[in-house]
Amino acid sequence: MKGNSLRRLLFFAFLLALLAGVVFLSSLTANWHYVVPVKTGEVAYVAAFDGLQDEWDTFEGRLRARIVDTGVLRLEVGDFMSLPFVVAQPHFRDLDLRIEATQVEGPIDGGYGVIFRLQNKGNAAPGDDSFYMFLVSTDGYYRVVRSVDGVQKELSVWIPSPIVQAGLGAVNRLRVVAEGDQFRFEVNGQAVLLCIPDDPTAVSTYDERSGECRGGQMRDVLVDDTIRSGQIGVAAQSFNESGVVVEFDNLVVLGP
Repeated sequence: MKGNSLRRLLFFAFLLALLAGVVFLSSLTANWHYVVPVKTGEVAYVAAFDGLQDEWDTFEGRLRARIVDTGVLRLEVGDFMSLPFVVAQPHFRDLDLRIEATQVEGPIDGGYGVIFRLQNKGNAAPGDDSFYMFLVSTDGYYRVVRSVDGVQKELSVWIPSPIVQAGLGAVNRLRVVAEGDQFRFEVNGQAVLLCIPDDPTAVSTYDERSGECRGGQMRDVLVDDTIRSGQIGVAAQSFNESGVVVEFDNLVVLGP
């Protein structure tokens, strides 16, 4: 009888240990995602928005993202000082992302662009996401931002450029090439230079009058290894006024 009791105790102990292991592995892998493999020059993903795109998480309200009958993804920013974004389900590491974007309504200082390597840790607060973001503005500027657990840092501050097509209704073709820890950015087929501080902890500071990057260098490659992979998406930003409406179309991801 004592032998049977001992075996039962050992069996229950084994089950408890197995359960603890399953719980531990579940928590460990909760944020793991399949990263889509890409080959140089080959198409890895396309979103033309001509029909229902189930892999895009659209939403309603004052901040609204929807696919409309004209075959575009439309982001509507009904609040000021807001930055809504919508992402697709696939995860990528290296990529060559291209998209067409147009602000069709709202103040001309509105911003819009692409998000990549977004990591959502499953927290209730959406502001805890981590990602990189490349934006242009309707008055002819561009910038690059990194967000880590909801804390944003301008890796390159807003810089004016004639490359950016200004004004409502102007179409801007954005491109991001990410390979490992190196990133390059283009607008309308031309590479843009970034104001990168010499001190990684410093603030990117660009002098519009002199065209100089204060305390840093103008570079065509950003090097940063903070976020290794994640989802892609689009974003629109309002500042002192609401009513920014941006349409996105013809998103393509290739192997860089």
